[in-house]
Amino acid sequence: MDWEDLRCFMAVARGGGLSGAARNLGISPQTAGRRIAELETSLGVPLFVRHPSGYRLTDDGLAMLDDAEKVAETMCRLRDNAAARGGDVAGVVRLAAPETLTTNLILPAMCPLLDSYPALTLDVVTGVDTIGIARGEADIALRLVRPDKGALTVREVGLMAHALYAASPSVMDRDYPRLIGWSSAYDLPARHWLRRHFGRDPDILVNSLAGQRAAIEAGMGVGMLPCFLGHGLIEIDTPMRPVEPLWLIAHATDTISTRTRLVYDEVASILATNAAILNPDG
Repeated sequence: MDWEDLRCFMAVARGGGLSGAARNLGISPQTAGRRIAELETSLGVPLFVRHPSGYRLTDDGLAMLDDAEKVAETMCRLRDNAAARGGDVAGVVRLAAPETLTTNLILPAMCPLLDSYPALTLDVVTGVDTIGIARGEADIALRLVRPDKGALTVREVGLMAHALYAASPSVMDRDYPRLIGWSSAYDLPARHWLRRHFGRDPDILVNSLAGQRAAIEAGMGVGMLPCFLGHGLIEIDTPMRPVEPLWLIAHATDTISTRTRLVYDEVASILATNAAILNPDG
């Protein structure tokens, strides 16, 4: 199987047609079409359904895309590691990630990478608002919601469990326990869970998890927190405990830089190492 045929396959799958893929690869649409046909012939299965509006993946094509992305990641990692050994990795990598994950898990574990590449600059952006990879606002983003469009490298890098917490069990003895959580401006799973469970919106609105934890710790009420933030608090027994996937996102595999790939892989490794902390029941 030819690597260039695989690259062409991924480009057509992402763009939905030959013309865009050809432009991205610097080849003609005819060459792109020939490579797709040769790949289908070598595999013995159709990878696309041809429509006047473009190319759509078959079921075999969807399965092939997952495998091809893994091969592409491996190829890029080999290339990047070789490049890193051949000289200094320098420049800025901008990472957008939730503040609590960044401050509690990611940043404390980044020292070995930064010590290995002293010319590498890490620019970290934290917050709740979505930072756009496609818009060039960051090189890497860690998100709770998987993007559904764009030529992106997307990897599920962990599961983050939540639970209901209070400073003491007596808080739940009240007829109307105050709820601490996100306002309606933040469309987050924890907020929806609180509303489903209690049938109402929070009484105390705080636009950060650190602030919500402080309010819970002060005995002001109960609220949902990621389990890795619940140390020292009382977990309230509930019928269910929400678990959210964590998605690590960057530009398409074949366009990602060496320095970005190094940070991307390091963040994924850090979260894998902390899997039991993020999801204690996992």
